Amino acid sequence: MTNPNRKTILAVAALGVFALALPVWIATALVPGKYERMHAPGSVAATVDLFKEAGFDPQAVGKPGFETIPPVFVSALPSDLREVNDLDLRKSVFVSVVLPHVLQENERIRRDRERLQRLRREIRAERDLRPRDRRWLENLAARYKTKPMDVETLLRRVDIVPPRLAVAQAAQESGWGTSRFAHQGNALFGQHAPVGDRAIEAKKAAGVALRAFETLYGSVRGYIHNLNTHRAYRGFRDMRASMRARHRYRRACARRVAVALFGGRSALRRPAADHHAVARRRRRPQCPIDRGRLTPLPRFRPLP
Repeated sequence: MTNPNRKTILAVAALGVFALALPVWIATALVPGKYERMHAPGSVAATVDLFKEAGFDPQAVGKPGFETIPPVFVSALPSDLREVNDLDLRKSVFVSVVLPHVLQENERIRRDRERLQRLRREIRAERDLRPRDRRWLENLAARYKTKPMDVETLLRRVDIVPPRLAVAQAAQESGWGTSRFAHQGNALFGQHAPVGDRAIEAKKAAGVALRAFETLYGSVRGYIHNLNTHRAYRGFRDMRASMRARHRYRRACARRVAVALFGGRSALRRPAADHHAVARRRRRPQCPIDRGRLTPLPRFRPLP
């Protein structure tokens, strides 16, 4: 028979090992790694070096062979981006800084959409939802401004935005990252806001202001949420849902989606042709940017 005292000693030893290992596990598994946190803005050269440390050359973004970009999240545009005379370098750095935020937000929305589709199957099968699923559905409906159990409307809103379209509009609205609004308030997309806190007032137009954000990720997140909820973009959501039904959305050309957004009346008061020109800049049926994804680096976890 095993000595009871020996069992006690072994149990205490195991608890001791666990107590010693727990802080190490927390430090390695829960504390963000170098490429999981938001980096403070620096110069263009420092930003390029940051991407190269992660094994990526910003000038390769969107070029033939481009497939992945590391999850390097910069909180603001490089301070000297406006001073870069090399237009190709300026555009490459701008796209490399903005694209990870777009891909990250799309990934967050994709996870919500997958859970929503699972709950729709349970509802159609007339199964009772778990309380936590019901609460999650209610919170999601409040965020996307729909009725709690209107899953079909939610699915038209909880969906990704083509990365090329988002980058194209950010480039158009911010002048490839040179505008005062982009540097003072991370305002990439020209989202209007009341004059006051969290807004930057236009110098040449009295009473006109753009919404300011603490980070570029906040700007990207606000832009995509605006497309997914505002009544002005219902045509975009209808086209996206139609493409989904025909299993063509992932192969969709950004020009067609731009027509839904900017053809005719534009809430941003920009000519549709401008957005079309930026969206088709690479002149391919499907731009590499639309196929881009974040590199699955070790211990990578999404931003909150």
